[in-house]
Amino acid sequence: IVAFCWTLAYLIRFQWMSDAQLGLQDLFLKIGALLVLLTLYFCYKNNLYKTQRFGSRFQEIFSVLKSNTQAFFGLIILIYFFAPERLSRIHLLIYFSLSSTVLVLGRIAIRNLLRSMRRKGHNLRHVLLIGNGEQLKNYIYTIRRYKDSGIKISGWIDSEGLNQGMDVKALEGDFAANKDKIKFDAIVLGYSGANFQKTEDFLKHFYNDLVPIHVLPDLTYSFIGHKIEDFAGIPLLTVNQPNISTFDHFIKRVFDFVATTFGLIIISPLLLIIGIAVKLSSPGPILYGQRRIGLDGNEFTMWKFRSMRQAKGNEDKTEWSNKDNPRKTKLGNFLRSSSLDELPQLFNVFLGDMSLVGPRPERPFFVEQFKHEIPAYMLRHKMKAGITGWAQVNGWRGDTSLHKRIECDIFYIKNWSLWLDIKILFLTFVKGFINKN
Repeated sequence: IVAFCWTLAYLIRFQWMSDAQLGLQDLFLKIGALLVLLTLYFCYKNNLYKTQRFGSRFQEIFSVLKSNTQAFFGLIILIYFFAPERLSRIHLLIYFSLSSTVLVLGRIAIRNLLRSMRRKGHNLRHVLLIGNGEQLKNYIYTIRRYKDSGIKISGWIDSEGLNQGMDVKALEGDFAANKDKIKFDAIVLGYSGANFQKTEDFLKHFYNDLVPIHVLPDLTYSFIGHKIEDFAGIPLLTVNQPNISTFDHFIKRVFDFVATTFGLIIISPLLLIIGIAVKLSSPGPILYGQRRIGLDGNEFTMWKFRSMRQAKGNEDKTEWSNKDNPRKTKLGNFLRSSSLDELPQLFNVFLGDMSLVGPRPERPFFVEQFKHEIPAYMLRHKMKAGITGWAQVNGWRGDTSLHKRIECDIFYIKNWSLWLDIKILFLTFVKGFINKN
């Protein structure tokens, strides 16, 4: 496709358009060969020559456009430094437009062809399930979600009843008794952590078979995601690692910085008015700084407008937030009920200690207490703390269920996207500022 589009662009520019330079065939032939190699390389780097059975159509299109763009600009850089003369910009633009269009259409056509073939029973991959781990149920759900994958389940050995309700045939006996009776192209092995010895026993006896064996690890305790990395040829599985790339973190930080900068400028008169009101309401500072636990368990000072009179003597500073605290001022009651006391945390976001959206940070005293009482509590610190979050817009704020709040925080980290942040910010304005809790 690349060679065809390069040649067609040449014909359009130098054969069919007027006032075109002649005698450039050899130069363009050599550059076209280089462009083919560059495109092959970037398509390979972007995993376009691996199976796309479980990839979405849109992800494949994005990868094609990304590869073509990388190859195109790579060629321009090489031409700039090494070509004896400049190439026609019109030709380059014609090529890029043609190749982007045809490469995408070609991929879509192949997908549609494979879908049609698989619906007719061709190009299928039959897999045999072995094991009693919940991860096999997730595998089945994934197969059924990607209906174009062409993966068919031949049967399930040693399911221990997990197949019930999954519409998968349970096979009697072990693998040795069934291997010659059914058709399968691959084995998917998935035992629970308690039965991991069965995984080792199976591999010990059948590792020498020619049929591929896929092992699904038990990720029962990986609540927020995992990563598989290659460490000098050694596969490393990292559990409870958010599936957020360095680029995603960068985008989130840029969004926070830009939005907070504009936000602080817009609401600066409001901040000034509230500051004066707090100063006049009771003796003490305008802002109240409190140590909180943030990303990776690091402490930082979180700022609020002071809503209570300063503690005296033996008054407890480590009590849980509640609406009946006797130290709360009348102005503080209004600031809390309207969430206006939280506005100085925009400075925390501006400085990078917090994010606009994320799990709400807690004081070190309570973190030490809750990490022993609430499952997966500490995993919320895998994401930068936020002013608002999924728990807050769903009503779990103030003196409410901590378990529900942690469930929301885990859901947010596991399913993070920039669009989810934008949705939460929108919901914060709609129903997050004023809440019965």
